[in-house]
Amino acid sequence: MGGSAPSRDGHLPVETTSFVDRRGELAEGHELLARARLVTLTGPGGVGKTRLAGRIASRVARAFPDGVRFVHLSGLYDPELVPLAVADVLGLHDHSARPALDALVERLRDRRLLLVVDNCEHLLPACAALAGALLHGTTGVRILATSRHRLGLTEEHLMDVRPLPVPDPDGDLSAADGYPALALFADRAAAVVPGFRLTAANRASVARLCRRLDGLPLAIELAAVRMRVLDADQLLARLDDRYRLLSAGSPTAAPRHRTLRAAVAWSHELCGEVEQGVWARLSVLPASFDLETAEAVCGDADAGERPGGGPGEPPEGSTPGPPTSPH
Repeated sequence: MGGSAPSRDGHLPVETTSFVDRRGELAEGHELLARARLVTLTGPGGVGKTRLAGRIASRVARAFPDGVRFVHLSGLYDPELVPLAVADVLGLHDHSARPALDALVERLRDRRLLLVVDNCEHLLPACAALAGALLHGTTGVRILATSRHRLGLTEEHLMDVRPLPVPDPDGDLSAADGYPALALFADRAAAVVPGFRLTAANRASVARLCRRLDGLPLAIELAAVRMRVLDADQLLARLDDRYRLLSAGSPTAAPRHRTLRAAVAWSHELCGEVEQGVWARLSVLPASFDLETAEAVCGDADAGERPGGGPGEPPEGSTPGPPTSPH
């Protein structure tokens, strides 16, 4: 998402757009960090993990006398550089012959700080090794990670970041303006169409649009930008080719968040050959389905290729689930 500007000096990202209501997730994240030393926010690309992690970290910052540091891994591809990236944002430079991770643990042994490690999914083994070493080698370091897949440590506490709630477009929309998905769309649309607001005339169309986009914040933001030339009904009519339609993201956003296709491609590329085979089989199903249906479709596959049946299980953060309603 393009709502926060990356900060490479270790400080929390600067928010450049308004933050939609995620009070429940903020409270849950705060509570988890109070009792766990490793919390991982998981969810599909574009669901808002990075933005939420920054907000949670801001809330708990006072509990860490040695500060909060944000480590961006999105542009890093060499796993050996992960501990060096952490050391760099902390201003720690070790010139000895010791392994970088050992040196980092030694320097942080008595620190009380929070590390926010963002975008771990393409460096899972290295991030797991980092987290494990810090958990066992220090007493006051806590880690808030974001990833499309869990790190896999027994000490890890998972927090699933879900798409934004969307009202039933065919139901009572009198309170629809309070739904985060619609509020996000209205806010981003108003940025390109001054004076845009939700009205009785457009509320159902916007709700239907947000539902078709699964309540995914990135997709909603990309759609709202199109309001410069299309209204909500016209956007709906063009959603069958959503990858072409939703391709005008912010140039300052991470490359994987500039288009919807890029976000999906990033998730797909993280899957191994077996997982990609599972997704190919599941592509014949409608937009939402349950585990039993998925297993039936993949029923003639090897055990490892069946959803929920083995190591070929698709990553839990690979794709968005259906938007849920808090009302």
